Formats: sequence, C-alpha cells, structure tokens
Amino acid sequence: MADAGNFVYQCARDAHAQITQLSDFVSPTIVAMWNLRWQVRGFVAEHPDAKQSDLVARFALGSGFKGNEVKRACVDNSWEDQEERFASILLTNSIAIYEDFVEQLVGLTLSGDAKRRAYKDLQYPNAGGKGFQRAYVALGAPEPILSGVFNSPAVRGRWFSGSNLQNLLICFRFFKETRNALTHNGGRATADLVEAYDQFRAIATETDLSVKEVPQHSEPIEGCRVALSLRGMYGFSDVILRLIATHDANLSDRSAALGEVDRRLGKIRGPARSRVDLDRQQKRIDGLIKRSGFPDAVITGVFKDFLRDTDRIPQYWI
Repeated sequence: MADAGNFVYQCARDAHAQITQLSDFVSPTIVAMWNLRWQVRGFVAEHPDAKQSDLVARFALGSGFKGNEVKRACVDNSWEDQEERFASILLTNSIAIYEDFVEQLVGLTLSGDAKRRAYKDLQYPNAGGKGFQRAYVALGAPEPILSGVFNSPAVRGRWFSGSNLQNLLICFRFFKETRNALTHNGGRATADLVEAYDQFRAIATETDLSVKEVPQHSEPIEGCRVALSLRGMYGFSDVILRLIATHDANLSDRSAALGEVDRRLGKIRGPARSRVDLDRQQKRIDGLIKRSGFPDAVITGVFKDFLRDTDRIPQYWI
C-alpha cells in the first residue's frame, strides 16, 4: 500500500493518507480475527460444553466489550463469510474516500448545480458529452503560471495513469455499482451493476488499467447475491489511488491549484536567501516545494517569476 505522498491539492494528500490508514487498520484486523478464530475453535473443541459466559471470560475480559458475539463470529460463521465482510468494509470506505476527495476538489472552484454536476462527472468515464472531461472544462482554463510545473512528464508520480483514466473510471463504476447493490438492494445485483460489468470486462486487463493485477471480481447476475473478493478490494484500492493521483496532476495548473500553492508554499528565509549559483538556487527551491508538501516540480521561467514576485525567493536570484 502506498504512503500519502505529495500532491498539489490538500484533499488529494488527505485521500491518499486515508486509503493508507484504512489498509493499516483492516489488514492487521483480518490477521487478528484469523488468530482469534483459531483460539476460540480450539477452546470449544477442548471444552464442548463451554457456555457463552465461559468464552466471554476467556477471550473478552478486559476489552471493554461484552463479547457476546465471540462464538457466532469464530465458530458459527465461516472464514469465507468473514472475508467478504472485510471486503465490504474496504469497498465501502474506499469509495467514500474517493467521493469525499472529489467533492472537496470541485468545491474549491464551483458551487450549486455546477458543483454537483462536476462532482458526478469526476466519477464517470467520458460518454455522451458527460464524464470527467466535462468536469475538467468546468474547473477552468489552465493558469500560465503553473503550466508544465506539476504536470510535466518529467515529474509525474508513480500513481499517475493519465492514458488509462477512462478505463480506470469504467472499473470504478463497476465497483461502485457493486457497493450500491450491497447497500441499497439487499446485496443482490441490479441491472445497473450488470451493465457496468459488461463495460468493465472489455477493459479488465493489466495493460488497459495500468495496474499489476486486475482487481479480482465475479460476474454479477441480476437478482442474485453479489460476491466480493478480499484480494480484489485491495486491488481496487490501487485503482482509487491512481484516480486521485491522476486527477491531481491533470488539474494541477488550474486556478484552484494556484490557490493551493499560494496558501501552502512557504518562502526561503534567512541565510538560505544568500547569493548562490544556479545549481544551489534550484536545490533550495526544490527543497522549499518538497517541505511544503508539493510533488516534484519543473521550475519554469514563469513560475520562478511568480516565486520572486511573491517574495518566496530573493529578487536577485535569476
């Protein structure tokens, strides 16, 4: 799983950190449940007449919880069922994190109906004049000051997947419709889910998605129970990370990005403002950008003028 990384938008940094925190919580919890099941089952095998109170006293005492579900969770439910529940936790939370990221991102520029439309468009592939490209247009024209600074091929991060964004959003739609079926249709596949799957399976390859492994999934049948793969949900987290990083880079030259730079970028102070050669100037500017939480940047002439004009670097640096 990735670390939070550096991004132009604070909401992108937050979302990456949240995906990491989600994995850091769920993964050891899965391991802990596996070990608890082994211990409880072993205890029950040795003491077949054990009561619920015996299990609580043995395994839940001191936890602050009643622990009345220990037997049901560890003996009555299969490990496969519990894997699906962990998968559901990952799926639901990953989508919620992405939705929150998108809402915050468009909210930096838009409001009202325009904001709601862009919020929805950033969750859809391009089709019929709708989708992420329409949202990109709504979020404004590029700012010359930031042209080529954070979105140059020379500095794009490892999660950037610009040429695969359309396919990543097709993948996202399939898993979001899976989430919708789980939370709004009793866990049974809907017609929308089946349609989303038909679009997804056409591009479900490592190359088309720019991933090491296509998220494991099952073909849905309308009206039948939806099946989840725990391994597949970890793969889907990778898709979410790529979507966030790609939107961040693609929109890194908009007015909202300039606002982020103006708000978060510090300034070179004290002895570091001394007269130095161009190489040292570059290193100090690179350090300033990194310390401020931004990704690697190409310091164009226009951007350097901006840094001088806002007194972030000395006027006499060329």
